[in-house]
Amino acid sequence: MGALPYTCYTNVDRGFDGVYQPGDRLVRGHQGTIDLLPGESLSALMERIYARHNADDRPDGDLCPSMSVGDVVYLGEGYFSVSEVGFRTVGVMPDDLITTRTWLEVVGRR
Repeated sequence: MGALPYTCYTNVDRGFDGVYQPGDRLVRGHQGTIDLLPGESLSALMERIYARHNADDRPDGDLCPSMSVGDVVYLGEGYFSVSEVGFRTVGVMPDDLITTRTWLEVVGRR
């Protein structure tokens, strides 16, 4: 099929406590592509992204922690937040997106 671009955002405010909420700071991490497999559902694709960003060899291991509840993936035209089970579509506030600093800089570890 084709490679779909996506961007991962680490939610530095949610603390594993539910999906993204307006006002949560989202720090941009990995930007990459993933192939949509023939007949693959959006849910299955999102689960593959989640697995990719929780593996020991994840592509953004030096940029941010592994993906967890509250983190957000931008895919296509939508934002999807990791929930307790699966993903939920969320409306992200543009002012919540941090694209000029790393996760470590935002949380004060650098």
